[in-house]
Amino acid sequence: MFLPFYRILYALPFVGPLAMAQSMETVIQQGHELAVLAVTVSPDSNLVATGSRDKSAKLWELSTGREIRSFLGHEGTVNCIDFSPDGKLMITSSADKTAKLWDVATGEEVFSTPEAFKMLTAAAFGPTGEYFIVGGFDNEAHVYGTKSKKTLATLKVNADQGLGYGVNFAFSPNGKWLAIGEDNHTANVYETSTWEKKFTFAEKEGSCGGCATWVGFNKDSQSLVMASNGGPVKKYSLATGKQTLQYIGDLEDISHVAFSPDDKQVLVVTKKEAIIWDNLTGRQLLRKSPQVNAEIKEAKYTKNGASLLLACDNNIIYQWDPWSGKVIKELTGLINMRDKGNINYDPNFYWDSYIAKYIRFKNRIMLSGDGKELIKGKFGTKVKRWDIATGKTTMEYVGHDKAALCYDLSKDGKRMVTGGGDGKIILWDVETGDTIRTIQSYREPIFDIKFNKDETEVASSSWDATFKTHDLKTGKRTNYVDFKTNSVYNLAYHPSGLYVFIANMDFSLQLMELDTHKPVRDFVGHSDIISSLTVSPDQRLLMSTSWDGSVRIWDIATGLMDTKFKGHRGAVHTAIFSHDGNTVYSAGADRIIRAWDAHTAAETHQFIGHTSEITSLVLSKDGKMLISHSLDGATKFWDLGTGKEFFEHIHFGNSEWMVKSPEGYFNGTDEARKYIHFVEGTKAYSVDQFFDEFYRPDLLPKIFMSRGGLEELKGIRNKLLESPPPSVQVAALPSEGSTTAEVFIKVTDNGGGVRELKLFHNGKNVPLTDENTKLPKGKNQTSTIKQQVTLVGGTNTLTATAKNKDKIESGPSSIEVFSESSGKSSTCYVLAVGINEYKNPKMTLNYAKPDAASFGKLINQNGAALFKEVELHTLYDKEASKENILKKLDELALKVHPEDVFVFYYAGHGSMVDDRFYFIPTESVRLYDLASLKKDAIEANILQEELKNIKALKQLIIMDACQSGGSVELLAARGAAEEKAIAQLSRSAGIHVMASAGSEQFATEFAELGHGLFTYTLITALQGAADGAPKDGKVTIYELKSYLDDQVPELTRKLKGKPQYPYTFSRGQDFPLVFNKKD
Repeated sequence: MFLPFYRILYALPFVGPLAMAQSMETVIQQGHELAVLAVTVSPDSNLVATGSRDKSAKLWELSTGREIRSFLGHEGTVNCIDFSPDGKLMITSSADKTAKLWDVATGEEVFSTPEAFKMLTAAAFGPTGEYFIVGGFDNEAHVYGTKSKKTLATLKVNADQGLGYGVNFAFSPNGKWLAIGEDNHTANVYETSTWEKKFTFAEKEGSCGGCATWVGFNKDSQSLVMASNGGPVKKYSLATGKQTLQYIGDLEDISHVAFSPDDKQVLVVTKKEAIIWDNLTGRQLLRKSPQVNAEIKEAKYTKNGASLLLACDNNIIYQWDPWSGKVIKELTGLINMRDKGNINYDPNFYWDSYIAKYIRFKNRIMLSGDGKELIKGKFGTKVKRWDIATGKTTMEYVGHDKAALCYDLSKDGKRMVTGGGDGKIILWDVETGDTIRTIQSYREPIFDIKFNKDETEVASSSWDATFKTHDLKTGKRTNYVDFKTNSVYNLAYHPSGLYVFIANMDFSLQLMELDTHKPVRDFVGHSDIISSLTVSPDQRLLMSTSWDGSVRIWDIATGLMDTKFKGHRGAVHTAIFSHDGNTVYSAGADRIIRAWDAHTAAETHQFIGHTSEITSLVLSKDGKMLISHSLDGATKFWDLGTGKEFFEHIHFGNSEWMVKSPEGYFNGTDEARKYIHFVEGTKAYSVDQFFDEFYRPDLLPKIFMSRGGLEELKGIRNKLLESPPPSVQVAALPSEGSTTAEVFIKVTDNGGGVRELKLFHNGKNVPLTDENTKLPKGKNQTSTIKQQVTLVGGTNTLTATAKNKDKIESGPSSIEVFSESSGKSSTCYVLAVGINEYKNPKMTLNYAKPDAASFGKLINQNGAALFKEVELHTLYDKEASKENILKKLDELALKVHPEDVFVFYYAGHGSMVDDRFYFIPTESVRLYDLASLKKDAIEANILQEELKNIKALKQLIIMDACQSGGSVELLAARGAAEEKAIAQLSRSAGIHVMASAGSEQFATEFAELGHGLFTYTLITALQGAADGAPKDGKVTIYELKSYLDDQVPELTRKLKGKPQYPYTFSRGQDFPLVFNKKD
C-alpha cells in the first residue's frame, strides 16, 4: 500500500517586542560575490554564518535561506568563522591579518585583534565561550579572553604556507583539549588548563611542506580524527595517545574532517567529494560528489547530522544530503543570478580576476538634464533611465551586445554617449531612446568615455590599452594612442578641451596634449588604481580618488598637490565637489560617505547606511540632496540639511526594482519583493508581510518631495511593537490512498489580534470551510482550524498565513504532502470577455471584442496538445453584463477541478475609484461615479472571491483594461492605486495576473497592429515568441511574463515614443499554457 510522505518546510517563529532592541534593517538578498571559504552553524542550528573572498561574512536563516545581514569591516578574505557557544558572538579571521569579534544580533564589530605579521586562517571559540584562539601563517597562535580581550596564551605552530592553508583548530566538547592541525601531516594536542602540549600526532618518516592537517574531536572527547593533504585519515585515542584506526591512505585536496554528531561516522570532505566511514570499523559507507560544479572550500554538518553545508568557490553555500545526493537548499542571492550583460569574466578564476575586478567598479549613476531622473548601465545589456520620485523606469536604451560600462551626458541633457563591454560607442537621443550613431571601435571593453568641450567628439579608453577620439558626426577616428600594456582606466577633458587627463593602470596620472600625444604634466602621489577624476567648479583644480585610500586635489596649472584627504579604510571609488566648490564628498570600500572641507581637508560629516561598496555620488541640481549608489544596486538619497537618508531605490537584474522610505513604505516589482526583507536582530520579515499597510505606490512620491517630512507616517518597527503579527503552524494528515489530506492550522494571537486566516494550495488561495472556524481572541490565545484538501498528483505544498487587526501578516508556515495519485487529465477552462459596445456610446472601444476572440481562439487551438480538452466560454458586448459574468464564474466553480487550468481574459474598460478597482461591464455608463460602479460594475474583491471558489490550482487572469480621461496627474494617481489593487488581487487569490497599465497610455488602439497593443504582444508571445530556453514549443506562465515585461515597453516606445510597462504579478506554480507544434 502506498504511504504518502509529508514534511514541514518551515514555520517562522514569532519574535515579540522584548526582542526588538535593535533597529529595523532593510536587507537585499545579495549573497556572496566571490568564493565562499568558511561556513559554520549556530548552536541552535537556526543560523548559518559564512566567510568569503569578497571580504565579508554573512548570516543566513537556514530554514528559509534568507540572508540576515553582512558583517563588514575586514579588508581581506574572510578565511574562517565560528559562533560562540551561546550564539551571541561570532569570530572571523582574515587575510588582512586580523580576527574580529562581532555581535550576531546587530552586526557590530566588538573587538579586533592586533594586526599579525601574516594572514590569519583559523579562529575558534572554546566550548565555554570564555576564550577564543586565532592563528594563521605566523609561527604563533594566540588565545584571547572573550571578556578581557587580553592574550591568555601563545602557542608555537608550524603553519602550512606552501598551499596557503595555515593552521586548523578544534576544541574538544568537554573543553579539556585543543588540537591544532599544522603542516607536515602533524597535529598537536594541548591541555587547555595549562596550555601545555600533551600529544603530537605525525607521520613517522619524511617531511612534507604544503601538507596541511585538519582535526576534529568526537562528542565524548575521547578520540581525535586527523586528515592531511597527501596523507592518511587516522583516529587517535586521547587516553593513550595512540592510533586506533586508519580509514584511508593518502588523500588529496582536503576541506574538512569531522565525526558525525552522533559519533557513528567519520567524515572527510575534499574539494570534489564526501567520504563517510563507520567510526568503529573503518568500513567505507559512502563516497559521493555533490555534483555542484564547484570546488568545496569547507564543509560542516548541520546539528542533526542529516545534511552537510558546503562552502563553494562558485559563491554559493549548499545544504546537501550526502545519502540521497540531493541539494536541499542553496544559500545565495541576486549577485549569482544577475544578468551580467554577456560579460562573463569569472572573478574566482585567476586569469579573469583582474579585468573582472576593474569592470566590477564601473558602476556609475548620472542625473538627467532636468534633475528628475537617474541613468545607469549594467541592466543586462541595457542602459536605463528611471524616475527618482517613483523609481519606475521611463526609458530603456537597447543597442549594446554587452553591458554598458561607461557613459556621459551632453550639457543640455539631450544626448548621451555610452561605451560597452562589446567595444561599441553609441550616441543616443536621451528623450526618445533612439540610436543616433554606433561606432564599433574596440574589441575589448571600454573603460571610460567623455564628450569633448564642444561635444563634437568623444574620447574613450579600453582594456586593450588604447585611447581614441571619434568625430560624432561622421564616426571617424580622429586620435589614436597605444599605451601598450598600460590601459587608461579613467579620463577627463581639461577645461580648455585641448588636453586630456589620463589615469593609467600603472597608477600614474598625466595631462596629455592631444595633437602630439605627449604628457605635459605629471600628478605624482597615488600608489594604486585611480578610480575617478573630477574638475572643480572653478576649473582650476583636479580631484582624483584612488584604491590607495586617498582623495587628492591638484593644482591643474602646476601639477602640484593642493590637498590630500585621508580617513577612508580601503579603496576610495568616487568623490565630487559641492556646487560652490567648498565641500568634497567621497565614498568607497568602507561604505561610508564622508564630507570634507575642501580647503582644510577636515572631515565634517559622515553619511552611514550603505552595506556595500559605494561607487557613485551625485548632487541634486539645487545642491540640497546627495545621491549615492553602491555595488548591491542600492541608491540612497540624503537630505544635506539634516544629514539623514530619506529615500532609497534598489535595482537588480534587467527589470526588478523597489523603492522604500526609512519608515518601510515601499513599491516595487513582484520579483524584487522576494529578495528584499526587513531584519531586526536575527529575525527576518518578508516585505510582503506588510503589503496591505506599507505597499504604497501612491504615497512614495509625496515622501520624496517632502524629503521624508510627512509627520503622520508610522514605521514598520513601531507597528510591530504596537501590533505584533500572529503566528501559524500547519500540519497535514493524508488519507489512505493520498487523494485528500486533513490540514490542521494552529493560529496564535501574539498581541495584535487575528482578523484573517488563509490557506494556499500550491500557491492558490483555497476557501476555508471548517464550520467551527474560530480565530483566537486575546494575547497568547490559540485556535486550531481543520480543513480537508483534495490533493493533486505529485508534490502538494500547503501554506498558511494569518493577519492581525492592523493587516500585518504572519510569516508563512508550509508543509509538503506527496501524492502518487495520477488524478484526472486536466482541462483548460477559458472565459474570454471582450466589450466594444457600452450602453454609454462615448465608452465604445474598437478592439476589445476581437482581442478576446483572438485570444480564446489561440488557446483553443494551441492548448489542445497540452490538455484533455480546452473548454472555451465567451461573453461579448451586450452579453458581458455584470450578471452574466458572475453567473458564468459560478457555473465554472461547480465543474472545475483542482488539477485543471482556469484562464480569465478581460478586454474592456477598468476604473479605479476610492482605492478600489472595478471591471466595467457593458451596462455601465459612468467610469468614476462610485454609486454607479457599485451597482453595475464588478469590484476586484468580488472577482477574488469568485476565483477562490474555482478549484483549479493553476489560474491566470489577463486584463487589457483601460482608463480614459483626466489630467496626467489624475491618471498617475489612478495608476498608482490600480497597481496596488492588481498586485493585491494576485497576492490574495494566489494567482497569476498580467495586465496592461490601465491609463490612456494603452487606450490608444493601433490600426496597424489589428489589436490593442497589450493583446497584440500577448498573442505574439503565445504564438511562440515567448518560448525561451529550452525551446520546446511550450510557452509557460513565467516565459509569458518575461516576454511581456521585455517587449511591451519596447513596442510602446517605437509606436508612441515612450515606453509603458505592464503589470505582471505571479503567485502559484508555473505551468505551460500553449504548445506550438514545430513545422
